[in-house]
Amino acid sequence: MDIKLITLMCSLALSPACLAQTYLFKNVHIFDGSSANLSSAKNVYIENQHIKKIENYTSETLNASVEGVVIDGQGKTLMPGLIDAHTHLMLAGLPQQTLLLADQGFINIAAAKTASEMLQRGYTSVRDLGGPVFGLKLAIDKHITTGPRIWPSGAFISQTGGHGDFRLPNELIATDVEHTQAVKTGTTTIADSPADVRKHAREQLALGASQIKVMAGGGVSSLYDPIDVTQYSAEEIRAATEAAANWNTYVTVHAYTPKAINRAIDAGVRCIEHGQLIDEVTAKRIAKEGIWWSLQPFTSDRKSTFSEGSEQRKKQLKVEEGTLTAFKLAKKYKAKVAWGTDILF
Repeated sequence: MDIKLITLMCSLALSPACLAQTYLFKNVHIFDGSSANLSSAKNVYIENQHIKKIENYTSETLNASVEGVVIDGQGKTLMPGLIDAHTHLMLAGLPQQTLLLADQGFINIAAAKTASEMLQRGYTSVRDLGGPVFGLKLAIDKHITTGPRIWPSGAFISQTGGHGDFRLPNELIATDVEHTQAVKTGTTTIADSPADVRKHAREQLALGASQIKVMAGGGVSSLYDPIDVTQYSAEEIRAATEAAANWNTYVTVHAYTPKAINRAIDAGVRCIEHGQLIDEVTAKRIAKEGIWWSLQPFTSDRKSTFSEGSEQRKKQLKVEEGTLTAFKLAKKYKAKVAWGTDILF
């Protein structure tokens, strides 16, 4: 599939000078996301960022007079913008050590480059599930820089020693949480009671979060937690889901294991991220209760940022082993599946 025209459409879609323009894409074969086959040659009319009309392409339309921008697709492919349902635009383009130690201004500029590259790959929308992305979103919305539309979560909500606890070992006990780099920058927030979880969920919502991200289980990149650790009590997670529901939105959780997933669902969570270590009973429950399952293609052919033999690499390999099973179970029970990359570092 030729992506040149897709890239052009992405650039036009978010260009400040073009938001109200009328476009005609001539002679394009449409991939609509429903059929495995491309359409015959078509003309697509866009007005005020909405598809106004699709018609069969004929040679007569090549010279038709159209008010607006006319783009001859030359028989290439036109498709809807892609959506990445699990991104971290602030954390994807730099090594973990750099993110912990570098100047935040440099990190912001690097993230703007990451967002622009994401748009050029055909992604016009992303759900950003952790990191200080509110400023980047504002810059994109105001057309100061280019990038996809962002649905932000803001800071991860993590328990002490959880998947979102990025404090160094020498900071874990001796240093006040608010003075650590990851918390100061809004990358993560540490909460160890229902009251704290509720407060931090409300803070992220006030800052513009479209959904809340809670770390409900062990993770690969984190320093302290084994992959099978269950994090947060049902009461703590419920504090977040109640705060989100009052804001007319929802909580999604990082969770791999059946115990972590079931506890989160019991507490009112509406979306599960990952789930590679799931069992069949839990997969069936996800489908039956209409919970969204956001899956990622964690496979062994994906280049690792962790050194061989490290604890993080061992956890990563265990998760990769469960990827195929998770996708098979999601398909078997017809779960509501979202797709994301979760590229980090």
